[in-house]
Amino acid sequence: MDFHSTALSIVGSLLPSLLLLAYIHSQDRRKKEQLRYLALTFAAGMFSAVVAFFLFELLEMMTVYRTIFLGSGEDDLAKAAFAMGVVGPAEECLKLAAVVLTASRLGALDEPADGIIYSTAAALGFASSENWYAMWATGGLDLGRAAVVPFVHMLFSAFSGWGLGESLAGGRKRRQWPVYLGLALASTYHGLYNYVEFIGGMWHFVTLPIVAIMWVFLTRTLGGFVRLPLQGKAPRKE
Repeated sequence: MDFHSTALSIVGSLLPSLLLLAYIHSQDRRKKEQLRYLALTFAAGMFSAVVAFFLFELLEMMTVYRTIFLGSGEDDLAKAAFAMGVVGPAEECLKLAAVVLTASRLGALDEPADGIIYSTAAALGFASSENWYAMWATGGLDLGRAAVVPFVHMLFSAFSGWGLGESLAGGRKRRQWPVYLGLALASTYHGLYNYVEFIGGMWHFVTLPIVAIMWVFLTRTLGGFVRLPLQGKAPRKE
């Protein structure tokens, strides 16, 4: 890419994620030192996308993968299984690991909603790196990807963040099932999105309403059990 295209792709990769991150921080009306935890988790999310890139590059060299996905007569069922059973879980586990190794280890999870806040921060970092690589590979700015991918990554990771927050926050007795449930929900919806968009060949802005409908359906089905990632919180009592 030339300098102009490179600059636009960098801005397109970072700006939407940073704007969403700033909005999340503005809704978390607490001490300003929370910002450094958000920044660190965001950076860890960016690094986790690099790990995912090398993981999938390694996978593409495996004979089984090449036979199923790079050969002739591609099987849609196999593609769906790969999207939902490999890509979705791998990326969501890496994003969750970024939160555990940063915000959680530093003791930033004071209450359940913190799990959602920091998981969405990691997701936005992940989306920034993923968008940069995709735009670099295709040779320029992709407005659809720049606008949609950070948002959907944030929505998916909100589920695993809820599970982490319910399990670890507030010094309560740790429970494992919320982590597994949240990660399973995030992985499933992530895999569905990947299948519909990248394998089904649908454009980014077409899939965004589909993701939003899935999110509303699930949250209403659970009766508000999983909170929206952008929900603000009351100030903490000192």
